[in-house]
Amino acid sequence: MLYLSAARANFCSRSVLSFQHYPFTPILFPKFFVGARKMADLPFNAKGRDQLRLRRQQLPPPLTPDAELPPPPGSSVNVYELTFGTVAGICAGVFIKKGAKAVAFFLGGVFVLLQYFGSFGVLKVDWEGMGSRFQRVFYTTDPKTGNKATPTIYSLWRWMVDFLTADFQPRASFIAGLALGLRIG
Repeated sequence: MLYLSAARANFCSRSVLSFQHYPFTPILFPKFFVGARKMADLPFNAKGRDQLRLRRQQLPPPLTPDAELPPPPGSSVNVYELTFGTVAGICAGVFIKKGAKAVAFFLGGVFVLLQYFGSFGVLKVDWEGMGSRFQRVFYTTDPKTGNKATPTIYSLWRWMVDFLTADFQPRASFIAGLALGLRIG
């Protein structure tokens, strides 16, 4: 009865009978029309069961853990020959990621301490002044309109790549190494 209710729920929710999940259901449904197809055309009659059995026999056997797999295709990139730019990029990426975590930890701790001391009235923090200083340092001015634009991840990435690759010839391999270093760091 569980299969019957699941099949009926599937029929009611989609308004098209789909038995792909219930081919093993041993229930006889009354003959009614689903679109232009009859229930007799679905795999719940003897002919449909035989066709389903034949399809299952034609499938390749499942892989076993003992089966020998073909070797993986060769790559045009040799990972054992890293260029200077790639190694420098990996090192810079690891350094940036670890350093960013340390800076975030330090600044988060300073913020929590400032809020803690501010709650007791030990010190007063001028948050508006800190906000305006942050805007002066990190916001950019659009040369066409003169509007201030907030920093984005993309602008930070562009600034960092431009800063790190200034006067550095193997720029492409450095950027690939930098992305890898940020990933593994």
